[in-house]
Amino acid sequence: MTEAEYKQKLGRFFGDLLFRYRIAKSVKAQMDRYLASDFNLVSLLAPGEETISRLIALLLEPDGVHGQGKVFLEKFVEILRKNLKKRGVENPMEDVGEFCNAKVETEHSTDKGGRVDIFIDLPNFVIGIENKIRARDQKDQLKNYNEYLKNKRESYLLIFLTCDGREPSEWSIPKGERAELEKSGKLITLSYGEFLKSWLKECLKECEADKVRWFIRDFISWIEENCKEVSDDGQKEDN
Repeated sequence: MTEAEYKQKLGRFFGDLLFRYRIAKSVKAQMDRYLASDFNLVSLLAPGEETISRLIALLLEPDGVHGQGKVFLEKFVEILRKNLKKRGVENPMEDVGEFCNAKVETEHSTDKGGRVDIFIDLPNFVIGIENKIRARDQKDQLKNYNEYLKNKRESYLLIFLTCDGREPSEWSIPKGERAELEKSGKLITLSYGEFLKSWLKECLKECEADKVRWFIRDFISWIEENCKEVSDDGQKEDN
């Protein structure tokens, strides 16, 4: 094949590709009048850690504006139990008390000046969630949060929730202490894809309000588009 023939063939290929792209774009524009496929409420909020924490807390509140009562919190604890059991913890979160009496708070202040991103106060159990998207670990952060929760209630769980599934650093909590807490079911590391998306899908099944269902769908889509899992070799994978 001569250089001229090659260029001609290449020109036809890209010309055909451009033609197909324009057709697809035109079809999408017409469909979006009814589907608005690019519209995502969660994305429009330009969410960082604080915003995502507030959105999670909003769904967890038994008396929240979602109007679905305690069901979202029940599903949250149910999936937490399954994850703890998978990691060898026996009878995790056995008696947390009445879900309808739970209090959910964001930016909960600790005795050492820290702020737990999401704090769930159940009658017989407390849950602290450190939510990480991009922020780095702080010195002794999980270590101090664990001490705070332990002093708050005998039965507790500290969750290290990350967008990419990474483990907490030794800067945040010593490796030996972390291993001991994980074994006893006091600390668990979870990702948005592994845990948060699974919980939201369960919420979607239970939700009876269309407005809230659309919000949950947008939340799931945002996770799928923005959060990649970190594999054992350090590479990021699709959820």
